[in-house]
Amino acid sequence: GEKGSVYATTEGENGMIPAIKTDVIDTTGCGDAFFAGVCVGLTYGKTLKEACVIGTRLASSVINTHENVNPRFLPEEFGIQARD
Repeated sequence: GEKGSVYATTEGENGMIPAIKTDVIDTTGCGDAFFAGVCVGLTYGKTLKEACVIGTRLASSVINTHENVNPRFLPEEFGIQARD
């Protein structure tokens, strides 16, 4: 939401990722985009904090459109090296 997200690991790391300010048009799909970003980040070896940053960025790209479709991001934009 507008306050950001909170994360915590089983190892005791925790924190908050601030929301990205954007115009809110439609929140449909924002949670799915956030979850997808977190999953992609974790799949490619990012920390939970880094993965939540990716999820936040994807969610903010969905919230300001009526279509609820993420623009195409390149893996390099998130510090991810695509595997062969």
